[in-house]
Amino acid sequence: ALAPGCSNENIAAMYQEVVRVDDQVLTLAEFNEFFELVRMNYTEGQTGKSLAIHEARLRFLLQLIEEMIILRRAEELHLSISDEELERAIRSIQKGYSEESFHAMLIRQAVSFETWKTRLERQLLAKKVIRKELLGKISVTPEEIKDYYEKHHNELGQGKQIHIRQILLRSEKTANEVLERIKKGERFAALARLYSIGPESERGGDMGYLDPGQLPKSLEKAISKLKPGTLSPVVKTPYGFHIFEVIERKEPTGPVIDDWVEKIREHIRKDKLEAAYGPWLAGLRARYNIKVNRELI
Repeated sequence: ALAPGCSNENIAAMYQEVVRVDDQVLTLAEFNEFFELVRMNYTEGQTGKSLAIHEARLRFLLQLIEEMIILRRAEELHLSISDEELERAIRSIQKGYSEESFHAMLIRQAVSFETWKTRLERQLLAKKVIRKELLGKISVTPEEIKDYYEKHHNELGQGKQIHIRQILLRSEKTANEVLERIKKGERFAALARLYSIGPESERGGDMGYLDPGQLPKSLEKAISKLKPGTLSPVVKTPYGFHIFEVIERKEPTGPVIDDWVEKIREHIRKDKLEAAYGPWLAGLRARYNIKVNRELI
């Protein structure tokens, strides 16, 4: 017997293909499950508005299409995520959670542990492909480091340095809930990995050492008086709602190239990765047969 409100037509619709990349398929049911994992990151004021939710689903669809293209490349390269790699990643995320609180988080998002684990595995595999195809081929020469230092040494080491983490969310309500959870003892880094939409989320929200002057005025003001080990309130900016944790503050120092080699190398690698990623993805997109059924969304 069918569950109340479920028709054969509705069940059939859930197994229609939203995206196909060659032989890889994403069904509407899978899309809906994955979307529930990120739904809470969208602006609170838009929750329940069908148009806003539809736009959010379309944005998430673009992300999944990109991910599926990369996963298709993983198939060509015979890459996969081992059980050990997956379990190690799960343990890293679960640090600081009791089993009850972790599963309570899944209940709040209305998803199963298996759905969450599948999504994590896909993300890990996409990152592995990028490491192999792009990062693994990017080199930074001593000459490039020296050239960067000579051009930017006046900017290096000047002013105060502040080491911070952030969690960036689309919803003020969610940001306040996450802030309360941190205050009650949950680990900032674990919650950043789970919820933050910031680019540093996979590093537990770690933004590294920054010159406060690099930050927008509203953010600089929010953290200017925070002591190491303390949290900011929820800060609203055009990017969303931020929570900051100050890890350390450093007083001004003069620039010494040996102290900056690794940071400069990573900066150059990041720039090269960003420059290479677009053309690489475009090449994969042109190679594969991609079909998208946006009407289902």
